[in-house]
Amino acid sequence: MSLHPATLLVAWGGFVVVLQSLAITGLAWAAAAVLPLSLFLARRRSLLLIRRARWLLLSIAVLFAFATPGERLAEPFGGLGVTHDGLKLALEHVLRLTLLLASLALLHERLGNEGLIGGLHWLMAPLAGQRELRERIVVRLLLVLDYVESEPKGGWRGWLQGEASGPERLSLAVGPVGYLDWAAMAILAAAALWWWS
Repeated sequence: MSLHPATLLVAWGGFVVVLQSLAITGLAWAAAAVLPLSLFLARRRSLLLIRRARWLLLSIAVLFAFATPGERLAEPFGGLGVTHDGLKLALEHVLRLTLLLASLALLHERLGNEGLIGGLHWLMAPLAGQRELRERIVVRLLLVLDYVESEPKGGWRGWLQGEASGPERLSLAVGPVGYLDWAAMAILAAAALWWWS
C-alpha cells in the first residue's frame, strides 16, 4: 500500500521547515543523506533544477560572503572584504537551497506531474468554494510543469515570442486518502509540534 501524494507533500513540507532551522552541521548531515540519494534516484531532475538555479545560488554565495560583517579572512581574500561569518552564512544558505531543490527533485521523480498536482489539489480542499481558485491554481501549475518538462524549441525566448503551445486538455486523477495517510499525517503533525516545543 503506497501513500497518497498529499501525504508525501506534507512530509516534504516538514523536511523544508526543519531544513530552515538546521545549523551548518545538521545541513552537512542532511546533505550527506539527501544529495547522493537524489543523484542516484533522480539524477536528471536534480541536476536540471540545480543548473537552472545556478545564478541564484551564485548570487546568494556572493551576497553573503561579501556583505556579511565580521572578522576578515587572511590576505589575499581579506582585502576583498570576505569574512569568516560571511563564508559560513554563504555555505549554509547555498547548501540549504541545494538540499531543497534536490529533495524536490526526489519528490517530483517519485510522484510525477500528476501525483504532485493531485496531492496539491487535495491539500487545497479548503479553497474549494472560492470561485474555482483551487482548480485555477492547479491548472496553472500543471501548465508550468508541462512547459518545464518539455522545454520547447527556442527555450524561454520562444516562449516570449509566443512559439510555445500548451496541451489542449488537462486531466487530474485524485485518489482517495486512506487510513495509512491519516496516520502518517498525524505522526508528522505530532513531530512538528515536538520540534517547535
